[in-house]
Amino acid sequence: MTSPAAAKTFTGRPLLAATLIVVDRSGPEPRILMGRRRPDAVFLPDKFVFPGGRLETHDGDLAPTGALPDYDRTCLVRGVRHADPERGMRAFVTAAIRETFEETGYLVAVDGSPVDAAPALDWAGLVGSGVRPDLSHLRYAARAITPPGRPRRYDTRFFLADASAIRTIVPRTDGELSEIGWFGFDRVSAHDLPSITRLVLQDLKDVLDRGQNREIPFYYWRSGSFRRVVLKGRTGG
Repeated sequence: MTSPAAAKTFTGRPLLAATLIVVDRSGPEPRILMGRRRPDAVFLPDKFVFPGGRLETHDGDLAPTGALPDYDRTCLVRGVRHADPERGMRAFVTAAIRETFEETGYLVAVDGSPVDAAPALDWAGLVGSGVRPDLSHLRYAARAITPPGRPRRYDTRFFLADASAIRTIVPRTDGELSEIGWFGFDRVSAHDLPSITRLVLQDLKDVLDRGQNREIPFYYWRSGSFRRVVLKGRTGG
């Protein structure tokens, strides 16, 4: 992995990425699944983040089960720059679930069986055993583009899943994250977070604490700060 000192400013089009925010609401306060990035990571070293990462070539191959709410699906598909928007949508969803499994060991929001063999399987093995993304467990939470001038830039879709959608947990990860655990809003805010992570967490807290109508925000950098716009989509069936 390239060291931060060797990293150069990224000048190309932002890479496509996906993130999964897993929320445990079974206790007195919500807790979020997060971890600390490696200190030698080129992008966001030592920061606490949600699990996630780049889309891979075959992420769009899997046919999911279930469906996103209409508003979520419309907002997600409209923002996909792909010759086949449906395939592009599948790629984002699959990447979020795959990266969460690889980075944390948590297999979330999937359908298909068997998953009892998951400790012995990598992602390709799980797919071969019949595991598929289950969209009914997901919500589209946000989109954000990394500001210019960074060693890496990503155009990231954030998805939300409840901890009740966890199918299994395996005792190994790819080493991208350490200190993986469940953090309440107050506890995690004391850690070193990327600015966009703080913004997304605040949006989520507003929804959970005050029951605000859920919006899907899009964050992008303009004139030295993040701008927030609400994505538009159809509502209802």
